[in-house]
Amino acid sequence: MQIDNAIIDQITQNLLGVFQSVGHTREEMIRKIREVVQEGADHFNLITREEFEVSRELLANTRIKVETLEKRLAELEAALTGKDGG
Repeated sequence: MQIDNAIIDQITQNLLGVFQSVGHTREEMIRKIREVVQEGADHFNLITREEFEVSRELLANTRIKVETLEKRLAELEAALTGKDGG
């Protein structure tokens, strides 16, 4: 995936702005940094590891069902061909 340099530059500038702020407590700075990082993550439509694992499991289950259905279809086609041939 190609990362848009303008977005990276904007995130960098936002982070620098956070660090240049005066009078913020450590907790406020952490909160602001998280907000900036979250904005960047939202831009790239990133998902959590948990969401990825759920999707991966769903895909695996779907693949099993498709393979089962393909096998069943082949059996039905073979049975139908056997009846037509005899």
